[in-house]
Amino acid sequence: MTERDTGTGYEAFRYHEITKHSPKSVRSGTHRIDWMDQPEPFKNYPDLSPIPLPERAPDTKFPIFRAVSGQLGEPRELNLAEIARLVVLSAGVKSSKSQPGGKPVHLRYYACAGALYPIEVYLACSGIEGLDDGVYHYSPEQDALRMVRPGDPRPYLVRGCGGRPSLGQAPVTVLLTGIPWRTNWKYQARGYRHLYWDSGMIVANLLALSASGGHSCEVVLGFADDELDVLIGIDGRNEMSICMVPIGFTESGRDPVAPASAPAEPVEHAVGKLSYRQREYDEVLEAHLQTSLRSPAEAGIWQQDPYPNQAPRPPEISFSGVERVIRKRGSKRQFVLDDISKEELEGIVASSTYDLACDWGQDLTQVAVVANAVEGVEPGAYSMVWGLQQIAFGELREKARFLCLEQDLGGDGAATFFLLTDLEDAFAALGSRSYRAAQLNAGIVGGRIYLCSYACGIGATGLTFYDDEVRAFFQTQAEPMLAVAIGR
Repeated sequence: MTERDTGTGYEAFRYHEITKHSPKSVRSGTHRIDWMDQPEPFKNYPDLSPIPLPERAPDTKFPIFRAVSGQLGEPRELNLAEIARLVVLSAGVKSSKSQPGGKPVHLRYYACAGALYPIEVYLACSGIEGLDDGVYHYSPEQDALRMVRPGDPRPYLVRGCGGRPSLGQAPVTVLLTGIPWRTNWKYQARGYRHLYWDSGMIVANLLALSASGGHSCEVVLGFADDELDVLIGIDGRNEMSICMVPIGFTESGRDPVAPASAPAEPVEHAVGKLSYRQREYDEVLEAHLQTSLRSPAEAGIWQQDPYPNQAPRPPEISFSGVERVIRKRGSKRQFVLDDISKEELEGIVASSTYDLACDWGQDLTQVAVVANAVEGVEPGAYSMVWGLQQIAFGELREKARFLCLEQDLGGDGAATFFLLTDLEDAFAALGSRSYRAAQLNAGIVGGRIYLCSYACGIGATGLTFYDDEVRAFFQTQAEPMLAVAIGR
């Protein structure tokens, strides 16, 4: 199939089906990881000079539950120090640890499948004091920027997104891209899903940090892929545009720029080698092609107005500051079997699914949970779409463990969340592009669950799963996108 199918979602659904896990597929797999050829975790531009970021702006100490649910703190100037706070605490290096006989692992401020870090961060900046207008690559290894394209990028962003006003007003737009080989090296073709999960984790941090600094922001997925790839200087195969987050736009702010009359001219820079034997997966390239938008006009048509949020604002069950929680966040590898409270369970979910500002217009993520140790909640399986609705009764730790690819963490958690999307409904409403939105939406919700859990003194970890077994257990046609277990 060579033509893009933006209506039925056939190719995206086909990709989803052939990358499902089952007990049989996992046990019969023959893939062997070549540890001697692990891809480099940092993109390197050897010929571009680094621009060190300044010391980060002070912590806002804005309560994390307010930030996650979209409330804005006191407005701050969006200068270089504030940009450093946003980007470093969203995607920077948190700590490093050595591995016996292997490369050191540089852990980041966001959760990532396998700590492989396939996401790259770029900043499209204009009107920032002390920084020339242009598109910059962010190096988490060095906390530095490198200019990959000079000049005001906003006309090209506005053009590529079909005239979206926020991109013409925002002084900073964060652009996320994915390098599929970094995750496919271990997870094969299923790793394409991880590009959106991992991006969602970064976006969850970024949205909370932006809100804490009083900056408006939104998640934009409706863009002409080829035009954004060219603007950044990537090929769309070995590195793919994922999403963008304009920050600091206001209706009363500066006038938006007019869209460019033509796409940006290509730019090329030398880039360090990723690994010795890089492989492309045809099913990943085809899925990405078939979910692409071909033109600015198509991008503008795809974007949706946000659905009005009818839910009451979630309760504030912790007053921990945004930055403190992000610094504290990790991925727990062991849980004790102690209870969490019903208030914590419901508050975490309500805040994590509340008021997502995005151009696909609606929250595509449904939440189901296996409650193993929740005070005031009978053990069992529940849908959390409209409050707690019980699906199955009794002690289900072993079942949750099985569903999470037979990993102990799935059963040991006080609660294990399964984030699902009805892909048939999504494809009918938004075409093939909705597959990217579904995965990214789940990643953002998962990232918010991490933040809200750690704010309550609860650990969290992301997990993969047996796809169809999850659907059958919860008696739903919705497809699981991501699983997150939480516990003491």
